[in-house]
Amino acid sequence: MNYIELNVEIPEQKEYLTEILIAFLAEQEFESFSEAKGSLKAYIAENSFDENEAKMLMESYNLNFQINKIEQQNWNKKWEENYDPIVVDDKLAIVAPFHNQIFNTEYKIIIEPKMSFGTGHHATTYMMSQLISEYSMSEASVLDMGCGTGVLGIYASMLGAVSVVAIDIDEWAYENTVENAQRNNVSNVVAIKGDVTNIPQKTFDFVFANINLNILKRDIPKYADYMNKGAFLFLSGFFETELNQITTLCNDYGLFFVKSIIKENWIACVFHKDLSNNKVC
Repeated sequence: MNYIELNVEIPEQKEYLTEILIAFLAEQEFESFSEAKGSLKAYIAENSFDENEAKMLMESYNLNFQINKIEQQNWNKKWEENYDPIVVDDKLAIVAPFHNQIFNTEYKIIIEPKMSFGTGHHATTYMMSQLISEYSMSEASVLDMGCGTGVLGIYASMLGAVSVVAIDIDEWAYENTVENAQRNNVSNVVAIKGDVTNIPQKTFDFVFANINLNILKRDIPKYADYMNKGAFLFLSGFFETELNQITTLCNDYGLFFVKSIIKENWIACVFHKDLSNNKVC
């Protein structure tokens, strides 16, 4: 089967569009994505490609792009050649099943990402992993929104979380989370296909949401409803210049800024539901 490569130029001032484009293109049946500085490449089977839809999307954001036809090749082999393990400080190694290196980290997660986000290669996933490693998850309940590969929820489970609910709107992410939890012998991660309307009727000690800015602004009020007193909210998927928007909204719902870290202009931050009852840090 031949494939189409959609090669999109992403100017530095529009880097925030990368994850938005990936989300839209995934809905158009694009199967895999490759991010590089200044560009995004997306791949789809030729017989599934709707050129008009792709053009309309690119033109709506005023982006330059090229459409290339790619002859059939060994995609698994090509993926393996370009997929490097990720090491988050000395805490966590995120690797693929074919990596044979020995990592001197406290934890190792084996992820086969397929088309899912959350391999650790993106700055936001990396930073979220860093922040999670700083908190005690012992006996905690965790909600992982926009879970992608499930890597953050799996990590929380390894750190002692007693239960993890991982939710993503995309079927491939739901299936990938189930597979990756099994691959890492994690039995307390429950994957759900859906959005905030599908959160179970319970509350959580930690909520993770590594999603784009607009979805976060829409859903933060709902996250607050499902957080225990003293719970922590970990957020990423937006730029440091957008933190004030998030902080203002969080404050409106009783969530108060604790800390943040920055990588490549992206930011990850922690908010606390009740500062008078600090749980663990």
